[in-house]
This record gives sequence, C-alpha cells and structure tokens, in this order.
Amino acid sequence: MGQEGIYFDLLDWLDHQTRLEPSIFLQKLQAAYRTGPIVYIDGAFGADRVKLQRLVHSRPADAARVTRLLGDRPLRDQLDSLFAELEPVQLDLTLIAASRPSHQEPTGRDSPAADIGYPLLARPGRRACLLVAAVTDPAHLLDWRRENDRDFWSLAARFHAMMAQASPPQPRRRLASKLLTPRECETLAWIAAGKSYWEAAIILGISERTVRYFMANARNKLDVVNNAQAVAEAVWLGLIPRLAERPVH
Repeated sequence: MGQEGIYFDLLDWLDHQTRLEPSIFLQKLQAAYRTGPIVYIDGAFGADRVKLQRLVHSRPADAARVTRLLGDRPLRDQLDSLFAELEPVQLDLTLIAASRPSHQEPTGRDSPAADIGYPLLARPGRRACLLVAAVTDPAHLLDWRRENDRDFWSLAARFHAMMAQASPPQPRRRLASKLLTPRECETLAWIAAGKSYWEAAIILGISERTVRYFMANARNKLDVVNNAQAVAEAVWLGLIPRLAERPVH
C-alpha cells in the first residue's frame, strides 16, 4: 500500500481501541495523510430527505453544518453519484472544506484542490461513505490515488465495520416487529415481491388506498424514506413472511 508505516500505525490504533472515538480517528487520518477535512456518513437517502444514522467530522464543530448541507441538492447530487459507484469518485467538497470564517481558522481551500469520496458497504436500506477533502492539487490527483486509495478505502472499511458493531440493530428489530401489524407486514411482503399497489390490493382483498396507507405506516415505523428501503429493512429485520405466489384475478 501507499505509505505502509502510516497505514499500519492507523490500523493498529483502530484495532486496539476498546472504546472508539470516531472523530479522533478521522483527525488522525487527516493529519497522517495531510488532507483537508474528512467526513463519515451512514444513513438512509431518499428522494426528498435523509435519515442519518451517523455523521462524524474530523472537525466536530462542523458536523452540524454538514448535516444541514445534506438537505441541499448540490451535495446530495454528488452523494447520489458516489453511491451509484463501486469505486472511489472525485467530488467537489468545497462546501465541506470551508468551515469557519477566514479570520478564525484557515480553510485550506485558497488554491484548487481535488476531493475524493469512498463508497462503503452498508446495511440494507442504508448508504455509507467516507468523504476526503483537499487530498492534493488536481494535477497530481492520479499519482495520489495510485499511492493512497487502497489505504483510505481499507481504513474506511475497517472504521465503518467498527462503527456498525458498536451499535447493532437488534433492539430496533424487536421494536419494529412489535410496531408493524400483521397486515402491514403482509402488504410489505407483496410489494417486496414486485407487486404494484393495485395488484397488492387485489391479492389482499382491500382497496388500493388501504394498501398505500399500510405502506406509509410501514415506512414511518421502519424509519425509512421510500418503499425500496422499507423492503430492504424488513428483509434485514426478518419481518416479511414467506408468501406463496398466488395468481392475480
């Protein structure tokens, strides 16, 4: 890998943490590789809103500002393009890198700089990534990535796994299973099978309006923003019953 001593020092530090302080790791990562701010994001992303599970910033004071930026299209559009890929993507993270006013602290963005996003494997219905601002100037980006991409992606994946292990979803599974009614689970199962609202209504012997009502309830109770995420979350939580396919009359 690129800078093996730095990489293994950070990996050892992660592996020896009994209680991980996420922002401290991002600060160490930023200092070791001399980048701009680093942000870790894990959440459910829908067309109209974001439900964050975690957002960690190497500058903790800026975390709330970046959270607000997630509601705006410029950053959301870039994240959507990142989540659609299976490899690191060059982004424009100027808004993330620009933190305090210049009289309080330099932003590090006085000259052009290239930014990178690393997509991460996430739980069903969620998306995760590591955003790294100001990794180098654009002219040297290819060389920088050849040297450091694997380090960042590997460290990000290890960090992401530790964050997931620190907050397993079992309590939420028990809560969701109690909240969803049998009819909501059954409706969700038919939507998961690829049926339209109209087809699900025919199969269940209810109105299409009632199907929409059940699905809205399920999305709300599962704390997701669209049907695809509701299905993924229900599968993950083991809430969808096994249904034999029945013909639609």
